[in-house]
Amino acid sequence: LKRMKQLPSRRIIVTHLRPDFLPPSIFQSKAKILVLVRNPKDTAVSYYHFSNNLPISPSFDSWDDFFADFLNGKLAWGSYFDHLVEWNKYIDNEKIMTISYEELKEDPILGMKKIASFFGFSLCEEDFSRIAKKTTFKAMKEKS
Repeated sequence: LKRMKQLPSRRIIVTHLRPDFLPPSIFQSKAKILVLVRNPKDTAVSYYHFSNNLPISPSFDSWDDFFADFLNGKLAWGSYFDHLVEWNKYIDNEKIMTISYEELKEDPILGMKKIASFFGFSLCEEDFSRIAKKTTFKAMKEKS
């Protein structure tokens, strides 16, 4: 939080935190929040592979072991379902936009246009095309 306060204004902060773990003042400020959600099945599969491929993360001997922990919220970030329930409380908040990974994947440019509009960013068509190319799974995997 101390380091974040030192960043210049109009900053982007990425977090996996639930809203009840954020400073309450963020909801009274001018901050806008983008909440990206994903189908729980795909989230679980992705998280399983992420955990098993990251040396500093606990790995799992089997999908069944991982899945039991996923369903019971016994992973590093807690329960995905509790995460969704907490963010759902803000569904009507005009300073919070929720978009799904699936929606962005289905039509990346339309999704980016919605996000840009929400944040008040002015981008041209070439910007959207360039961003779409650089944010494909393949492009991001190559950079990781």
